[in-house]
Amino acid sequence: MSGLVVKAHRPWKTRVLLGLGAAAMVAAGWSLFEYGRYRAGFDHVAAAREYRALAAEKAALERQLEALREQNAVLERAVQVERKAAADIKLSLQALQSEILELNEELAFYRGIVSPRQAARGLHLQSFKLTPAGHDGTYRYKVVLTQVLKNDRLAYGTVRLRLEGIQGGRPRSLDLSQVTEKGVKELKYRFKYFQDLHGELHLPDGFRLQRVTVQVRPRGGSRDMIEKTFDWETREQARHVGKEAQADGQD
Repeated sequence: MSGLVVKAHRPWKTRVLLGLGAAAMVAAGWSLFEYGRYRAGFDHVAAAREYRALAAEKAALERQLEALREQNAVLERAVQVERKAAADIKLSLQALQSEILELNEELAFYRGIVSPRQAARGLHLQSFKLTPAGHDGTYRYKVVLTQVLKNDRLAYGTVRLRLEGIQGGRPRSLDLSQVTEKGVKELKYRFKYFQDLHGELHLPDGFRLQRVTVQVRPRGGSRDMIEKTFDWETREQARHVGKEAQADGQD
């Protein structure tokens, strides 16, 4: 007879044994790890308690952070509202100041008509205004003339403007005919109590205005001529923007 031996093949048994061996090794390793922590003084219960405490503190800090974010958002909105309110108040104050200025000018205007101290002269250059009308050198001018109420005679004559400034690095003087579209040389007035003369003028390119002289020439009386010079405000020249530049004068 031959020496052939037949054995049953059970691969699952091998896998089971290998699995048990691996589990035993893991258990042994974990036991050694726990033993090492124990020898080092590690307290598992205390560690778990500390972990829970840290987790609770973390959650509390996150809630506090969220509350601070919400508070910051509220404060930002409040700051925006306050800034808008402050801007609105500033605009209101500017409007009120402008209104007060206009009322003061109007009051001075009527005082110039009814004030008896002007009776000796009669004619009065109440005000002169020069207002930028754009960025192309165009301006609006306005001359207001008055005489007191007790003067019943008509006032008539002419008004001339002389504009002085710098162009090309040299002084230059311009009269009304050189800066008006129709070449108007002078303005004519005829009134009993008051009259305003207004129009537009255009300054040449490169001309930097420094002052404006207004001459009021009553008809038939050169000795009664009124002449006033109004300085152009330097702050308006520095800005070079279309804001109103105004010079008011009174006798």
